Amino acid sequence: MAFSVHFAVDLTRVPVEARGEIARIVQQIAEVVATISPANAFWASMQDSVLQIDVAGHRLVYRIDPLECEVRVVELQKLKRS
Repeated sequence: MAFSVHFAVDLTRVPVEARGEIARIVQQIAEVVATISPANAFWASMQDSVLQIDVAGHRLVYRIDPLECEVRVVELQKLKRS
């Protein structure tokens, strides 16, 4: 089953190049989770899980919703440079 990607955050404040990288990475996540068997224990752990990944200088917080077949980005923040 295919998973869609939904951004519940405003990407317009993200530079175009970073926005493209973020969209590409989240789409890759959606493609990978679509290959996981519905019987896999992974899905039970996703019911209440929030995941995060750092991409192009931004931290994305996302959820995977197996019922809606969706990867939903729920938070986005620019990382501070060290």
